[in-house]
Amino acid sequence: MPNQPAGCQVPQNSPFVIVGGNSLVAPWLMDRLHAAGRGGDVLSRNTVQVPQGFTFSAMDLGRARNWIAPENATIISLLPLWILAQYLPRFIGVKAIIAIGSTSLFSKAESADSIERATAAKLESAEQAFQEWGARSNVHSTLLRATMIYDCKRDMNITRMADFIRRFHFLPLAAPAQGLRQPIHADDVACAIFKSMDNPAVYDKILNIAGGEVLTYRAMVERVFAALNIPPRLVMLPENWLEKGFSWASKIGFLRETAFGVSIFRRMNQDLIFDVAEGLRLLDYKPRPLQLTFDS
Repeated sequence: MPNQPAGCQVPQNSPFVIVGGNSLVAPWLMDRLHAAGRGGDVLSRNTVQVPQGFTFSAMDLGRARNWIAPENATIISLLPLWILAQYLPRFIGVKAIIAIGSTSLFSKAESADSIERATAAKLESAEQAFQEWGARSNVHSTLLRATMIYDCKRDMNITRMADFIRRFHFLPLAAPAQGLRQPIHADDVACAIFKSMDNPAVYDKILNIAGGEVLTYRAMVERVFAALNIPPRLVMLPENWLEKGFSWASKIGFLRETAFGVSIFRRMNQDLIFDVAEGLRLLDYKPRPLQLTFDS
């Protein structure tokens, strides 16, 4: 058997299915499972590479109307939680579902952006549906609410920031950009999922998970510059200037940004940190501090 990942014990050998195999977390989770001698089925609309011992099924749950999850399996959902909630009846008879949620449920609930408020509302509704369905269906449910997830490859947070810095060699920030953050690496999310498998201590619980370091938004940005070996050039501007500039650039078509809205500037000075003590205790995982390594 390959060496198991540091800090993770091998779960019991119950069958499992990963739903959402094209997500940021999926490759890291498959690597951990493979290293532990595990295999399973991976579902995704898009083709993904899977390690030896895994099977891949190209599947859109919205179209594969006859697909039902294997009985007594553990389901690992990497789908947006509101999408998982639509398909919960497909999982009747499984042993457990481990799902990824988001602390955006809290951070975007009072956003000035109507799209962000709608996202928070969808998360809240999906969380309730997930818990109620699990209790009603005798299926153990575990929900891991993650903070800002990054992988230095495809994420829409830190990697998107790095792409902008590479292109322009500066970054505008809402002064003083002192809001606190807890970014979590995708591999540490994978470890938290791994430690949730066949773990009765986290059955029917919602746990916040975050990275191992709290730092200000400005400090986080400075670390991105350092990782890119680019001298930090921070253009510190009033929040309302940035919001107006963003709105103007979007209206005239100069900026076509769908990953975030104008409220991102306001959040640069809001503390978005969450109590993760219960998750650290029950999962016994040790998330890393912010570590950035970008492809050249």
